[in-house]
Parts: sequence; C-alpha cells; structure tokens
Amino acid sequence: MPNALDNFHVPEKHRHKTAMGFVVESLREAILSGAIAEGTPLRQEELALKFGLSRMPIRDAIRQLEAEGLVTYEVHKGASVAVMTIADIAEIYDMRIMAECTALDFSFDNIVESDFTSLHEIISEMEIITEPHLLSELNEKFHYMLYSKAERPRLLALIKSLHDSVDRHLRFLLTNLDYHRQSQLDHRNILSACERGDRVAAQQYLARHLSEGRDSIVSFLEARRNRGLL
Repeated sequence: MPNALDNFHVPEKHRHKTAMGFVVESLREAILSGAIAEGTPLRQEELALKFGLSRMPIRDAIRQLEAEGLVTYEVHKGASVAVMTIADIAEIYDMRIMAECTALDFSFDNIVESDFTSLHEIISEMEIITEPHLLSELNEKFHYMLYSKAERPRLLALIKSLHDSVDRHLRFLLTNLDYHRQSQLDHRNILSACERGDRVAAQQYLARHLSEGRDSIVSFLEARRNRGLL
C-alpha cells in the first residue's frame, strides 16, 4: 500500500534520548524526508512494534508531532501524517513573512559582529552541502540566528512551528539548483543590509525571499496537480 509504513525503518537509538524523544525525532525526520508519506495512518500498535516500545511513548510522541502540525488526529480514524494543500502552504508562507519580518525587526539592533561572522560561515557551508536535510538545517540555522536576538520566545516558537510545517517541501526547493542559487543570493542580500544597518532593506529582502519560496512551491505543486499527480 502506498501509504503504509513499509518504507520507514527505525534508526539506531542514541543513548541520551528519552524513549519519547527518540520516537519524535525519528518520526519527524521520516515525515520531513518523505519516508512516511502524507496521509499515512500512524497506528500506535504498529509503531510500538517497530520501535520495540510500549504504546505510551508512541502516544506522547504523536501528540507532540500533532502540536508541531506534522500530524492530524480525527475521532474514529486516529492519527495520520498531515496532508498539506496548496492553500495551506501559501497561508503558512504568508504567516512566515509576517512573523519573520517582525522577528528581524525586534532582533535587528542586537545583532553583533560575531553574529555576522557566523552568518557568513553558514552561507559558505551551504555552498558545498548537497544533502537536502543538511541544507534545510543550515537554512533554518541562518534564519534563526537572524532572529535569535529578538527576545521574543513565543514568536520564535511560532516561526519554528511554521518552518517545520513546510520543511518537507522546502527540502525539495533547496535541491533545485536554480532556487538554491537564488536563495543564497537572497541570504547574502539580507545579511549585507543588516551589516550596513539598513533595517528596511533587510526586511524587504527577507519578505521577497520568503515570497519567492512560496511561489516556487505553489507553482511546482500546481503543475503536478494539473498533470494529475496530486
């Protein structure tokens, strides 16, 4: 069956992780990488067998993933991997634009020289990395560092949740050579504006960067839908 858990293989457990943390991290990565497809039922009994655990950490992990927007729960049907419509993705990106431009505004005056150095290093790393999950991690790290001085923990938590919701689609974009080049140029423009103290330009570059990501994902998915692949 196309929506079964056959393609999901439990990774080796790291000793420092709790049972729930291990399940959350493993399922999150499998969902984001596409190993577990959208719409796949997440049955506690089946997952407990795969992980060799009781149902309690499985249940708690599913609840955590539901809070992150990666899993949905329906009465009488149970939990399944969230299905993102094109409209959902567009809305999430619109929310990202508002939230991230606000976070950059709060953070702007608190970014120091050592932060700029670290941001340049992240951009350089992204030039040589090709693995989708590593590119996604570096991309998130770049954005988080821009906003980390905002001193708005709830806003940053919202931004992370929004990012995680569309990360599986962002990974595809980051492996597309044309988009990756443009994304890197955008990152440099955002960083350059921050370094020269141009708050308005930095926010404008950031908003355009996120808008281009939204439009690229939406165009790709609409083309797939028109070909009957969605």
